[in-house]
Amino acid sequence: MKLMWRELRESDCLYDSGGYFLIRGMEKIFIAQEQRCLTRIWIADRPVWTVSYLSEIKRRRIYVKLIDSTKNNDFSGSKIISISFLYANLPIWLMFFALGVSSDKEAFDMIDMGDCDASVINAISATISESDELCEGFRKSDKARQCVDDKVKSSKFPPGESFDDYIAKYLFPGIKGNRNKALFLGYMVKCLLMAFTGKRRCDNKDDFRNKRLELPGQLLGRELRAHLRHAERLMVKAMQRDLNSDRDLEFPMRYLDASIITNGINRAFATGSWCHPYRRNERCSGIVATLRRTNPLQMMSDLRKSRQQVAYAGKAGDARYPNPSYWGKMCFMSTPDGENCGLVKNLAVTAIVSSRVAQPLIDRFVSCGMNKLDEIPAKKIPQMDKIFLNGDWVGSCADPASFVMRLRCMRRGGLIDPQVEIKRDKHQSPGEVRVFSDAGRLLRPLLVVENLNKITKRKGSPYSFQALMQQEIIEFIGVEEEEDIQCAWGIRHLFQSSGEEVSGYTHCELDLSFLLGLSCGLIPFANHNFARRVLYQAEKHSQQAIGYSTTNPLTRVDTLSHQLYYPQRPLFKTVSADCIGRSDYTFGRKDDFARPEYFNGQNAIVAVNIHQGFNQEDSLVMNRASLERGMFRTELMRSYKAEVETKGPSKRLKMKEKVNFGKMESKRGRVDNLDDDGLPFVGSSLQIGDIIIGKVSESGEDHSIKLKHTEKGMVQRVLLSANDEGKHFAVVSLRQVRSPCVGDKFSSMHGQKGVVGFLESQENFPFTCQGIVPDIVINPHAFPTRQTPGQLLEAALGKGIALGGKIRYATPFTTATVEVISEQLHKLGFSRGGAESVLNGQTGKRMQQLIFAGPNFYQRLIHMAEDKVKFRNTGPVHPLTRQPVADRKRFGGVKFGEMERDCLLAHGAAANLHERLFTLSDFSEMRICQTCERGANVIMRPVSGGRKIRGPYCGFCKSSENIVKIAVPYGAKLLYQELFSMGICLKFQTEVC
Repeated sequence: MKLMWRELRESDCLYDSGGYFLIRGMEKIFIAQEQRCLTRIWIADRPVWTVSYLSEIKRRRIYVKLIDSTKNNDFSGSKIISISFLYANLPIWLMFFALGVSSDKEAFDMIDMGDCDASVINAISATISESDELCEGFRKSDKARQCVDDKVKSSKFPPGESFDDYIAKYLFPGIKGNRNKALFLGYMVKCLLMAFTGKRRCDNKDDFRNKRLELPGQLLGRELRAHLRHAERLMVKAMQRDLNSDRDLEFPMRYLDASIITNGINRAFATGSWCHPYRRNERCSGIVATLRRTNPLQMMSDLRKSRQQVAYAGKAGDARYPNPSYWGKMCFMSTPDGENCGLVKNLAVTAIVSSRVAQPLIDRFVSCGMNKLDEIPAKKIPQMDKIFLNGDWVGSCADPASFVMRLRCMRRGGLIDPQVEIKRDKHQSPGEVRVFSDAGRLLRPLLVVENLNKITKRKGSPYSFQALMQQEIIEFIGVEEEEDIQCAWGIRHLFQSSGEEVSGYTHCELDLSFLLGLSCGLIPFANHNFARRVLYQAEKHSQQAIGYSTTNPLTRVDTLSHQLYYPQRPLFKTVSADCIGRSDYTFGRKDDFARPEYFNGQNAIVAVNIHQGFNQEDSLVMNRASLERGMFRTELMRSYKAEVETKGPSKRLKMKEKVNFGKMESKRGRVDNLDDDGLPFVGSSLQIGDIIIGKVSESGEDHSIKLKHTEKGMVQRVLLSANDEGKHFAVVSLRQVRSPCVGDKFSSMHGQKGVVGFLESQENFPFTCQGIVPDIVINPHAFPTRQTPGQLLEAALGKGIALGGKIRYATPFTTATVEVISEQLHKLGFSRGGAESVLNGQTGKRMQQLIFAGPNFYQRLIHMAEDKVKFRNTGPVHPLTRQPVADRKRFGGVKFGEMERDCLLAHGAAANLHERLFTLSDFSEMRICQTCERGANVIMRPVSGGRKIRGPYCGFCKSSENIVKIAVPYGAKLLYQELFSMGICLKFQTEVC
């Protein structure tokens, strides 16, 4: 296992950003998992009113519930407040007094409800009464402490520690001191009662303030701990065996079996099944996936994915819907369609995931005006704002506004980590300041409005992101802190039309396109298109487009890879495409792109017209001459791998079964292109059915690998090597050049997908007065229903750019208006609508209608007709049912199901249906005895004279008379034989036609 994080070498791909693991030659990535936040208390109203203090360790979980009274004579319906601690349930008042509270008034003051209604008073009164019945005189000395200890010790899993020890270890372990624990417990009760009376909302589990993303470090650590526990249990058993047998203990490492950990991690990576975060006996799927490398954009999208685990897809609730907390942190468009829609998401362009801040913060809090909880008198606590650090109450302050302002200034100045999140909640009484420094929070950068005047024009290179962070111009804002700020949508929103500044804004967006993910931010005029089409382009077409492959194909062995011969940069630019460059890239350059490998396609002249009816239903008519000049020509590389055993013979492996690479005459296929070592010559042409890697056993048995029905190509590379297990393996790569043909799939960057319907000669296309001939003709009916005017705007803008226009950016939400683009075209000599008068290529006459044409960036997708065409007359059949096999590579048949049968029945094509389902499928014959109407068999039987004859014979009638031959599907004959084996005999009524 090897983590790809090091610096790139000459043999590495230039587009490789790392972030993946190498497991047995496979590139594996972790998908960030959305989990419930454990650093805050949770309030829920189902199944009962509950406030929870959660932890990964079960014993540290504390639940305070509002449940019905257990008294039989209580008909008022009052509720009591119960606490669940170490599997023991008891009234909350007992826990208060066990923690050192001396009176009911002190406990009530700790709850600090203030003005409360009758329902709260009744609940507290019922709780006190319930506590008195459970433990009479609990207010005296240590009686409540003894009662709680007895309850905990009599629970299902009692702790082995003393009362003080397990209180310190399991009851709010992040808070020290019983008084502080009692204060935090009172705060939990207050939150519960406020939610019960409608003064506080329940927590939304779909809000990202209540979520944390688990990254590879946490996921791998959790799996490693599980296997360490397993190895530890086996280690203890081995040591116990030596002790029981009176043998001396040896060195402890002798008892540790490291293969348990290694094999467990390898198995987890191979299956993608991972430890559940809370339930030790359950496994989660979808944690690890194989990295896809169709193009660099697909690779980067896979690395920025997140996933939400849902127990049952039908009960996902609101999890699939975009939440307002996604704003700027999660792309609300980059999600797959189907069962994972809304559950698998992508990070926005500038969003980052926080790491754990190890820097101590308590001293910084004190310097900003916080008083520690131990130092505050009980009377002053209700008058001060609470300060929480990662969910634990650490202190209070009298001036929260000054505290928050000074703390944020320290964060901007670099005195504390920039990933620390500071939230001031004014809606609570008294207020709360929540500070988070844990890992897994989503953050995004924003401009600080009050510091924008610090920006000065630098000489030489422009500002880098880090330089702007150091000058306090940019800071990271989290989900909760974003509720405290006033954010402008752009710089122009900070000023009125008269030029005066608009007061009230504290922050400003870097660019509105940064709200989208990487795939969406590259789409020109994305805000003009129907959302479904943007989703298609972002999640499907952009990741299936053939363009840039890896830059180190000679040092990689990919099973399947595509490469476009002449990838191009689009004419337009977007801000996202400019800002994802490397550190040496100059922003705003007009001659280049920061990362051109994220655009996979070519610029084609696209005309919106109807061409002889061949481009209906989304099909395209393409210029044959353009394709012959190399447009959209791609190369397919397919690799084949074979292994041989190099170790000596074992008990299971006989000498005659040892297999090595070699060449021998084979009945399976041609071996003309193989060398004596069983490997083909580089540059040789292999066709369907040829042997690509020869393998021969010592006994002369053929184990060669044969090309399947749809595979052929030129040998590009032959590699012979060995793996870590000592096995030799050979890899042969075949190259196949593919030019677009009828049936290949193409797509624009606006979700307008279609297949090639016709390849037309160039002279038959309409052409303009400048001699421009379109490369692609798309049907105008594709636009009204798909609602993608962005493609027309891209063509109009691209036409202006090609003629020297200065307006080049097509960034979503900040694009040039239609009027500006039309004016640019008009200045360059075109009509404002972009349409042109053309001449008919077939007649030479001027066409009456105007044709809209312009350059569009088109992508060739990996779906090609050559990989999908399926045909056969006869071929291999299944040995049991004698029906055609299903696999295309095995030369199988096309499935003809019930719905296809219904279509032929509706058309009345009985003869065609009979031929398809019977004659060309599993035609068979069967003998029937007309006397007993049962099946007869063809057997060898003796006759008079000592001779034997072969023929039909009825075993029931003991006769060979009145036997007829009928044609039936072999499936029917097989069903008759299987039922006969179970003692069920069918009868057939036959008539001679």
